[in-house]
Amino acid sequence: MKDKKQRTLHDSLQRIYVVLFILTIAMGVGNIVYLLYQPNITANALFFCAIQYVVILAILTIPVLLRRRFMIQIPLIITVICALFGFVTMIMGDGLNFYGRFTWWDSVLHLFSGCILAFVGLWIISIMFENSNQVVLGNKTFLAFYVLLFGLSCGAVWEVCEYAYDAFCGTNTQQFMATTTASITSADDIPLCGHEALRDTMSDMILNLLGSLLVSVFVFLRYDKLMAMHQSAIEGG
Repeated sequence: MKDKKQRTLHDSLQRIYVVLFILTIAMGVGNIVYLLYQPNITANALFFCAIQYVVILAILTIPVLLRRRFMIQIPLIITVICALFGFVTMIMGDGLNFYGRFTWWDSVLHLFSGCILAFVGLWIISIMFENSNQVVLGNKTFLAFYVLLFGLSCGAVWEVCEYAYDAFCGTNTQQFMATTTASITSADDIPLCGHEALRDTMSDMILNLLGSLLVSVFVFLRYDKLMAMHQSAIEGG
């Protein structure tokens, strides 16, 4: 019965994976063609848009390459969750302009990103140290602190990437414009000034921290169950 449920879950995740792959390609081509016919569209904006879809396709294909070339087994559920998050962040957020339509879209995603990144960090350290008796996995305080720092540091790297996007592509991913929250702006948009220009970046960092902290507390409180699951996975693999 348990094996049947696992197969059903795997088949469902596989279908979601295929749908995401097809949607990414279709929407990527469609959105770029649409932008080509827009007045005053810049080459930087087109480049930024193309990068969004390349990143999602990389998230979808890299796990397959790692499994085939290096025998690194990335769980399908992690691949699908990361790809789905990237889809709602980059394609729905930027491609469909959800950032411009819904001012809360960016904040909600940054809260969830902290949670997702912290869980990814937990998976990474679990495969690096398969023996749960080792000091790294044997100390729940250290493990909880690790996933907190992992999620927060990945969020900081993301903010650096956003800063680089805005600097080289002339975008507004850090939402420093007073007149729009969209990533692609026009010459008529007015930038924020002074301390207010830092609001979006610092809000994102705080939300990443909160998301990572939630997972950190979960790891600390559910440590015994997590270690039992980890040991079961080792014995089953």
